[in-house]
Amino acid sequence: MGKVKRIPVRMAGLVAVVAIAGALSFAGWAWVDRIVVREVMVEGARYADEESLLALTAVDTSVRVLDVDPLVVADRVVRHPWVQTGVVRRLPSGVVRIAVKERLPVALALTSDGQPAAWLDAEGHAMPLSGDAAWDVPLVWGAVLPENRTQPLREASLRELLATLPESDPLQDVLVSSFEVDRAGGITMYAAIPGSKEAIAVRLGSRDYTEKFRRLHAFWMQAVLPSPDKIFTTIDLRFDGQIVTKES
Repeated sequence: MGKVKRIPVRMAGLVAVVAIAGALSFAGWAWVDRIVVREVMVEGARYADEESLLALTAVDTSVRVLDVDPLVVADRVVRHPWVQTGVVRRLPSGVVRIAVKERLPVALALTSDGQPAAWLDAEGHAMPLSGDAAWDVPLVWGAVLPENRTQPLREASLRELLATLPESDPLQDVLVSSFEVDRAGGITMYAAIPGSKEAIAVRLGSRDYTEKFRRLHAFWMQAVLPSPDKIFTTIDLRFDGQIVTKES
């Protein structure tokens, strides 16, 4: 007679545990599968209007939670001009939770007549004005704001400048009051020395602002500060390796 193989006690116990776990998992999935969305919550929104965010999500509270696609909802939320990123979670309680990270202004764009038009962030996106939003940031003249606020500014030079501002301190003890963008994309910075009514025009050109701020700082420390009797009206950094100045 052949030998009858016996299943070890430990193996039999393991099989039973796996079977029970599978049954519980199926039961749990079946339970979650029946849950309907009862609420959509938004977290982290301060300047983005919550009602407009909820309208953008377009989540139907009559559908199952599992029918809500987190990636689709997150893509809708970031269409709001104040929202930089959105993370969506579906909870077993029937709540769809949306955590948003808002954009941080680094400059304020002005209209041609000097009125505030929109906040600008480091990625070149324009955010609408908000009644309780206020930041001490430089002003920008000549920025052409996109009609589609989900898109960044088209002017490459201004986008590069905005990306540089959070990491750069152009000059110590100097108030960088504003930047002006000309039609060709060239940028001029206006810097005011505390205690003086005059502003110095610093011509930056259309690229390499990190390197130009480094050169400007070195020139300021070596030529401007040691010579208080000199009054510089223009500092031109548009030419590689050169600094051209004009004095009054």
